[in-house]
Amino acid sequence: MNVLDSEHLAGMLQAHGLTPVDGPAEADVVLLNTCAVREKAVQKVLSRLGELRFQKEAVGKPQVVGLCGCVAEQEGAQLLSKAKVLDFILGPGRLGQLPAALAAVAQGQRVSLTGFTETRDLDTHLIARSTSARQYVTAIHGCNQHCTFCIVPYTRGKEISRPLREILAEVRLLVDRGALEVTLLGQTINAYRCPESGADFADLLTAVCHVEGLWRVQFITSHPRFFTPKLIEAIGNLPRLGTYLHIPFQAGSNRILKAMRRRYTREEYLELIACLREARPELAFSTDVIVGFPGETEEDFQQTLDIVEKVCFSQLYGFIFSPRPKTPAARYPNRVPREVAGERLERLFALQAGIALALNQARIGKIVELLVDGPAKRGENLWQGRGEDNRVVNFPAWPGIRPGELASVRITGATAHALLGERMDPFPRPVSLPATSARPSVS
Repeated sequence: MNVLDSEHLAGMLQAHGLTPVDGPAEADVVLLNTCAVREKAVQKVLSRLGELRFQKEAVGKPQVVGLCGCVAEQEGAQLLSKAKVLDFILGPGRLGQLPAALAAVAQGQRVSLTGFTETRDLDTHLIARSTSARQYVTAIHGCNQHCTFCIVPYTRGKEISRPLREILAEVRLLVDRGALEVTLLGQTINAYRCPESGADFADLLTAVCHVEGLWRVQFITSHPRFFTPKLIEAIGNLPRLGTYLHIPFQAGSNRILKAMRRRYTREEYLELIACLREARPELAFSTDVIVGFPGETEEDFQQTLDIVEKVCFSQLYGFIFSPRPKTPAARYPNRVPREVAGERLERLFALQAGIALALNQARIGKIVELLVDGPAKRGENLWQGRGEDNRVVNFPAWPGIRPGELASVRITGATAHALLGERMDPFPRPVSLPATSARPSVS
């Protein structure tokens, strides 16, 4: 979501007559796009703003500094008084007002634009998209769930679904420009409901999967409460839909789930996983887990480990509980000591590493079709791609290899975090991507 927001901001800057540069020292305008999910976000922002202040005093640039995203919404105008280098604040619900903020700064004003409107007024034609064959499309903004630990409803506002026809038009345009995979985005995406037709998420998913030219469709993030029988059936019957499915369970104890206001039980979560696997056995699940939630006992944590063992997630994102402003859980008593929570997180990761390694090793010998992303992060002459299950596969490059190709690869090895492979198809299908500029650097 933040990647797509940054592309929105970059596109508006370019429409305003600005062009991307390599770093802040060369920039007239620097935007910090921020996330407020973790506790240390504000400290990181203040540290970065301090660096920009010293740089501006030394070289006279950047001339304008703006803070965007969830920390901007969380802190609001008070941050203008803390950081004199800051010229404006722009919350996620007001990103479309970036030109107005720049105009105000040009007139000598320092402004804070936060809060939410009934619609999101972002022009999708202004997105400064990368040339990647993987693209993101927002389906629903905001969140209505108000889990007791989560700041998102306060920083991204209430749920607003986009019309299905607008989403389809954006997807078709991306395919025309060379996209092969589209990921539909929403904080609780399976709560989607078209404001014009009443179509639900199963309808949207079906419509997008029928767009000609797409290789795969993915979506994130799902809430366990909104998997209807209709949606589960669609997941089982749409061959273009990827097999990667992210479903946070957050905690394995019913007592903790109730304190989190998740509105489902561990038994209901496990039943949902069983129904999804029955509909599509090859699904690869990922999840989010919070350890050290206020009042969590060792017994509660053992129930979390039990779910991890029962489900066998392909990927798991674990976090120590982080109290956030305005959230009820920030005021809960019985805080778990940091050292206890940290030790539990290590045990969680150790368990998951063994599960992921076993799942990946079971892939050895299989031939998979990959969308090539580019050079791998590690390994000389290695490139990487991802298949329909979102697993990273590293493989030796071949002459003429390009990002955006579809290639057949045999899996030859595995670690807990990635697969190793070798090319099988001597003639990968090249994808002609448009000659557009690279992803702008938004500092």
